[in-house]
Amino acid sequence: MVRHMTREEIFGREESLVKKVGNQGCCYLGKIVTYPAGRYEESGSVYLDISSPHCMLVVGKRGTGKSYTLSVLAEGFGMLDTDIRERIAVLIFDTMSVFHSLKSPNTNLDENKRLGDFKELSPRDFREFVKVFLPKLAIEKVKEEGKELDFDEVLVLPLSEINVHDWLSLLDLKPTEPVGVLLVRVIDSLLGKKEAFGYEEIYKTMEQEKADENVKNSLLNLFRMIEELKVFDRHGTPFEEIVKGGTISVLDISYLGRIGGFDVRNLILGVLGRRLLSERTLYTTLEMQAQAHLIQLDDRSNIGKDHPLVYMVIDEAHLFLPASQKTLASDVLIDWIKLGRHPGLSLIMATQEPSALHETAFRQSDIILAHNVTANDDIAALGKAKQSFMSGSKDIQKIVSTMEFKRGLAVLFDDKTRKIEMVRVRPRMSLHTGIDASALRK
Repeated sequence: MVRHMTREEIFGREESLVKKVGNQGCCYLGKIVTYPAGRYEESGSVYLDISSPHCMLVVGKRGTGKSYTLSVLAEGFGMLDTDIRERIAVLIFDTMSVFHSLKSPNTNLDENKRLGDFKELSPRDFREFVKVFLPKLAIEKVKEEGKELDFDEVLVLPLSEINVHDWLSLLDLKPTEPVGVLLVRVIDSLLGKKEAFGYEEIYKTMEQEKADENVKNSLLNLFRMIEELKVFDRHGTPFEEIVKGGTISVLDISYLGRIGGFDVRNLILGVLGRRLLSERTLYTTLEMQAQAHLIQLDDRSNIGKDHPLVYMVIDEAHLFLPASQKTLASDVLIDWIKLGRHPGLSLIMATQEPSALHETAFRQSDIILAHNVTANDDIAALGKAKQSFMSGSKDIQKIVSTMEFKRGLAVLFDDKTRKIEMVRVRPRMSLHTGIDASALRK
């Protein structure tokens, strides 16, 4: 009797490592999709490496399952072996308030029924690994309506983490105009003291500067508006609480948007991204010198908790790294894309508008998961990712443009292994709340 081995594909991992550790440190993504004799069929298993640095891109038109796929990947981090999971910190920038539900088991009967076909998975929550961070404005708004929110920490960033260039860009000021000149002097003076400071220190320093009263009042009004946002203060949420090994931190910035006309979401991402790049680069340098016996690190055994590798997950990535303009997060994200591999910084970006995303994201992504895309501009944008192995029957644009519409169906392109497969992303074990609004009764 001949036994047929179940086909297993591991993406994002070189064959030599697969032979050593198999699918350890991987996320179980779903099944392989084939069309024998023209008939749709799901079989085998698809795994995605999430224990080493990657730049991943998830694309697809609205409703094809991008946010759903991001949540499946987040569940994958929660299912890693403890010793691996504790060496990785996951940071999710939630622009639609849909990732809170990682804390709840899936109650969708249809999805739960299908779960059994995917390695006999069952509904569960990931509450023990997930921490939700919310800005004060969102919390206060909900309380005003007499409702409650499930969250773990208030999201506040320290004023001392914002540099002069951030302020100029946020407030749309030029360093050569009077208000901009005053801003530069005030912030440079406070940052030069290397101490935490609040709005009181900003106002006091501003008053001490020699400048026209109208200029002072203009800058004062701008900072008063920023203060009312309650996103920045003297002391922020402890950094080690936001970025922690073994933890999936959900930063719900959906309420902020361009609140008050200020691009606060991009500034939050820019500040955190810049600090992580700086700290991880420094620690990686120290670790390499320790391995070369040039220095001695006393806490090397605590690398998992104290200096974890970082996966930053960004939904609606075109809002942060657009193709046609620059945001407060653009430079930081491009640095992560180009320089993040060595210090262990990974990006998972999702967008429903590939043509609106910066081309660097396409050219440098080593893994692309493409759900249904139909707009000509978006299909053309995928062409920017084309590698030598993406030709003929494996042409990325051709495959995506001819895909049938089936929620969760996607084509996975892996630059590391030169593999291209059609896959069906598995159902979630946790609850999915990113469903379409409807006037019909549930």
